[in-house]
Amino acid sequence: MSKHEEILKYIRGLREGSSLSVRQISAHMGVSLGTSYRAIKQAEEDGLVKTVERVGTFRIVQREIKNHGKIMFREVNRVIQGTVLAGEAYLDKEISRILIGAMQTDDIMKYLEPSGLLIVGNRERSQKKALEMGVGLLITGGFGTGKEILDLAREKELPVISTSHDTFTCASIIHREVYSLSLSQNIVTAGSLMVKQDQYTIDIKDLDKDIHPEDKNMILLDGNRFVGAIKSKDLSEMSPTNYTPFLLPDYSAEEDTTVLSLRQIMSWHQLNTIPVVESGDYRGIVHRREVFKNISSRNLKSGMSTDQLIDREIQIDNNKIKIRVMPFMTDEYGALSQANFMRLLERLILVVLQENQIHSYHIDTYNIMNFKVVQLYQEIELLGQILDKGEEFIRLEIVLNIHGEAYSKATFLIQHFNEK
Repeated sequence: MSKHEEILKYIRGLREGSSLSVRQISAHMGVSLGTSYRAIKQAEEDGLVKTVERVGTFRIVQREIKNHGKIMFREVNRVIQGTVLAGEAYLDKEISRILIGAMQTDDIMKYLEPSGLLIVGNRERSQKKALEMGVGLLITGGFGTGKEILDLAREKELPVISTSHDTFTCASIIHREVYSLSLSQNIVTAGSLMVKQDQYTIDIKDLDKDIHPEDKNMILLDGNRFVGAIKSKDLSEMSPTNYTPFLLPDYSAEEDTTVLSLRQIMSWHQLNTIPVVESGDYRGIVHRREVFKNISSRNLKSGMSTDQLIDREIQIDNNKIKIRVMPFMTDEYGALSQANFMRLLERLILVVLQENQIHSYHIDTYNIMNFKVVQLYQEIELLGQILDKGEEFIRLEIVLNIHGEAYSKATFLIQHFNEK
């Protein structure tokens, strides 16, 4: 076994939440710093450890995250507004592949696979072959099917759905639903960011012991049950029988809480960490630095994201950005779309706040006034200015100008995390 493999084996044997570093691994295993570094990077790629900037690297255990990106027979039946002819009890089965039966039966069989879905008309031979191979049916054109097919479907525990739509319409509707569901797979949630670290938790039975808190707020547990959050400065006054008056307002996240919701909660309560709780059980914590990282945007058909395309055209100068309105930034009327206008506003907010050493923030409320329509190929200039800055909130104004004339004005109230 190579040194690299020995280090990975050692990491796999660590308890969840254990911290590790290049120097620690190097000293413990008697290897070079380079070998230790490469092994830890490999462990991170394999999902064995997680690195949080300025916090450290920790052993993690991969858990099954709720995945809303898989399509079930029930979803297909819902979107095509179908009628279930058989196998209603099996609608929650996951579909592995969708095939349109626009070919001869013998040719169709080459492409069928178990747990698939065949979109087909009133062709009972094809329907029978599909069911025999473990494939569910979506029968188009409003057709039904024979008793033999329905009995076979019940025997194979597969759904048979009928719809009045034609094959092309069904395929289009299902494709749109699959695309919509696939987008949710790219959404960052608390479940994908959390780590389990015991140093941020205190058990009720240990409240009368000498405790050295890791953070200004700590997580109070009863075994693995989440009790609440407490302020570290109140620990000296708490005991196993007297802790309820010190519990903070109930803030926590579930595993499917999105990163935008996390930003809002953590900004509002000025949190460094937030507990992740599912059905009352403590699952782990999410660090602020993970939440306020820049999130990569989705890609367009060009293979580049909208933000990447905008980056290619944009000019940034302190509190000002300039850009020419390109076709991908417009709506069907050739005007700058509201979605891309917001992208530009958010980009300028990022620039202005970073110029003022503010890196952790959340847009709380905003108001936009459009005076004139911004059209395709117009050169626009956005100017950002902080109007007021308080301990927790910033009031910021952005004006969109074309040749010195104001076309739009936006004002924002922004919560920012106090870095002090």
